[in-house]
Amino acid sequence: MDGELVSFLILLSILWFLVYWVLGGVFFAIVTVMKLGRLRKVRFSCLFSLLSLALGIGTAYIGMRQSELAVTKCVAQANGNVEMVTAVFGCGFAGIFGTFLLGAVLLTIGGFLIMAISKSKTKPWIILDHEYQEEAVSEQEEEGSSSSKSRFF
Repeated sequence: MDGELVSFLILLSILWFLVYWVLGGVFFAIVTVMKLGRLRKVRFSCLFSLLSLALGIGTAYIGMRQSELAVTKCVAQANGNVEMVTAVFGCGFAGIFGTFLLGAVLLTIGGFLIMAISKSKTKPWIILDHEYQEEAVSEQEEEGSSSSKSRFF
């Protein structure tokens, strides 16, 4: 690869990483809130950031390699500067954005796997189900009847 393509690859890698990281992070934050799941957030965040980085670099590199042959053929047929710029974006579009979409699918699958690894067994702080909350209160009252004093109050 020549210098111009390497600089474009670095820029594309950073862009794909940021898009994966921000949009994927928002998606999994919504999924976590909707499921009211207990999640080890630090573990999930670190693993998800590393996955986003790896997929951002990988998809940019693979997309550039797939579109490199098509771009060189289109550039060879271009007559002027305007046609050359159009050839680079037009011929490289399918390879670059196709791998971006494939990376998004892999990020979603990997995010759910990381979410499964990062599950926590501790009780949630907020209980929105009223019946479940009443059961928890009755269990605490039964436990409280055996010991009359709280260790905190």
